Amino acid sequence: MKIVEPSLSLLQQTPLLNALEAEQFQALLKTASFYELAEGELLFQQGQQLEQIFVCTQGFIKLFRLTPNGDEKIVEIISAGNSFAEAVLFLGGQRYPVHAVALKSAQVVGINAEQYQHILRSSVDVCFHLMGLMSKRMHWLLTEVDRLTLHNATFRLLTWLLEASTQASTLILLDVPKHVLASRLSIKPETLSRILKRLSEQQLIRVEEQMIELLDRIELQKMVELEGEYCMR
Repeated sequence: MKIVEPSLSLLQQTPLLNALEAEQFQALLKTASFYELAEGELLFQQGQQLEQIFVCTQGFIKLFRLTPNGDEKIVEIISAGNSFAEAVLFLGGQRYPVHAVALKSAQVVGINAEQYQHILRSSVDVCFHLMGLMSKRMHWLLTEVDRLTLHNATFRLLTWLLEASTQASTLILLDVPKHVLASRLSIKPETLSRILKRLSEQQLIRVEEQMIELLDRIELQKMVELEGEYCMR
């Protein structure tokens, strides 16, 4: 398997692999698999035997489950530089609990799960390092949970818009469809459309297909701060 330099650098920065020593990292690469997925291509399906854990190195991977009536419930959108399926391994699971499919084209590295588990069992230092890195991610996820439970849909969207843009560039190019963004923010697609329309009518943003431009970043920030103060009362 050949991994190009940008992907190799990205792999080394992920918490899943950053905790490893150089020799351990290289040993995993020798048995790893490299997947190039087309838009909509399935990586694995719910109930499939867990043999690998994964790191997304390009594009996005959608993790989802199907409800009894056949509706799709998005669990998480994995972006480049992030790992997935390792929680199942750590908890002793034998099968993937979700489906994984590529949003647009994507590249994924599959790490041998049994080999990775063996490395952890043989090194206490690596385990402690990994726990530290995972703890940081857990705190970030808890902050996300607070946003989803304590704040309304407009607040969640505004916060996302401000974080996705920068002071230097107020243009945001959506890499995923709007209904996927809505699911990520726990907002119904029709609610997302209404909020975007209202903000556009207030001349706070401009929406053009997959592009969103922040026209008044200062006012958007004030709206977020007011909502935050209200929820702290």
